[in-house]
Amino acid sequence: MTGSPPDDHTEEDRERMRAVLLSLPEPTLRVFLASRVHGLSYRRIAKRYRMSLWQVRRHMLRAIRHIDRHRDGRPPG
Repeated sequence: MTGSPPDDHTEEDRERMRAVLLSLPEPTLRVFLASRVHGLSYRRIAKRYRMSLWQVRRHMLRAIRHIDRHRDGRPPG
């Protein structure tokens, strides 16, 4: 068997998640994507974006809480 694993998410699910992510403040989105998409450590993110480790953690916590609040399908805002 070759290829990618099956995607259990519908296009609607992906669009909703995209909207939730894009509703994050830009610095928070940048930190979240650096960590979760690009796999950078918090220390590396802090160095790359010239912020403290504490700030990186704060942005990640904000992003995770924001995503969690909108997990049930409610629109962000």
